[in-house]
Amino acid sequence: MAIELSEKQIKDGWQIVKFGEIAKNIVERIPPKSGDEKKFIGLEHIVSGSLKVDSWGSETVLKAQAFKIKKGDIIYPKRNTYLRRVAVSPHDCIGSADFIVIRPQKVSFFIPDLLKFIMLSEAFHDFAIANSAGSLSKRTKWKLIAEFEFPLPPIKRQKEILEVLEKAQNCIIQTDKSIDTVLSVKRITISKLYSSKRLERCSKIVRLKDVFDIVSGQVDPKEEPYASLPHIAPDNISKCTGQLLKYQSAKQDAVTSGKYEFDETWFLYSKIRPNLRKICYPRFRGVCSADVYPIKGKNVAHTEYLFYLMQSEHFNRYAESNSMRSGFPKINRDDLGVYQFYLPNFEAQLNTIKVLDEYDKTYQALLTHREKIIKLNIKLLTSALAGGAQ
Repeated sequence: MAIELSEKQIKDGWQIVKFGEIAKNIVERIPPKSGDEKKFIGLEHIVSGSLKVDSWGSETVLKAQAFKIKKGDIIYPKRNTYLRRVAVSPHDCIGSADFIVIRPQKVSFFIPDLLKFIMLSEAFHDFAIANSAGSLSKRTKWKLIAEFEFPLPPIKRQKEILEVLEKAQNCIIQTDKSIDTVLSVKRITISKLYSSKRLERCSKIVRLKDVFDIVSGQVDPKEEPYASLPHIAPDNISKCTGQLLKYQSAKQDAVTSGKYEFDETWFLYSKIRPNLRKICYPRFRGVCSADVYPIKGKNVAHTEYLFYLMQSEHFNRYAESNSMRSGFPKINRDDLGVYQFYLPNFEAQLNTIKVLDEYDKTYQALLTHREKIIKLNIKLLTSALAGGAQ
């Protein structure tokens, strides 16, 4: 649908521009060299709805060609655009070839700092999704998003919009600091509650394979009811937090290969790149990637107790050390099953779950607050670019 300006907008100096007029795609492919992995930015480092990159680095030696990225460049994953991932690089580095690296054009009619916010707008988000395609995970291309058109106000109005958006962004940053604090305290608490010194006198040593089940046997995601069920892949699981990100149905993700079915009694653990600590407890029925293990407790082990156990430092050190036997880090069922730990009685497990669940509730409340700020940010930008905010 063609965009038209009102008479007032035309009088006030608005114009319709294409994204490619105010932004350019930076394509500098370089082979990784020793040390590049320390500052490497990959898909796993880009958080939905956040412009900030808080972590980076790769545990493995980089081999594939990557993109050269400069500090301040905008990083936009071309895959799974519905996740709304836009970030600003905090330093010079190399990044995943799954990125579109974007830099503002030097033009007189546009303020460069506004570009990242435009990419978070509802209009840009909808356009990117509509112009994504692929038989597996859908992808978009620079030549497509470069055609995105939107009404742009004059410089004075852009400055006013930017001031409001940056204040809202600061609120997000402060909320993120609170979230980091909660997660840090939770990790410390898990280490204390699951420590061998605390449990060795009142617990017995068990192996995971004796107290948990992993789903085996796959279903066809092209057939119903599986096609309409939520589809969870590693990209849909937040790293290090125990939380689930946005997701779509198997049909929407256009998946074709076999998947594991799970229900509300299973939690999910990503077997690839265990250092990312991707684990979540969806509490609904769905299908998941073959790279994800659906797990639940059995015999004397409570499922939630195992869910928190697999977020502990001890378990994660074990998983990482047993995942480096091949070129691509992953942990197999057998290695997972022989992990040993102290398992207390059922009542003690429930007490541990109760304590850690409070941290998750606080974390979820902060996430909800953060999401409200992001939605307000998007609403303000959408209204401003439509000429509705005066």
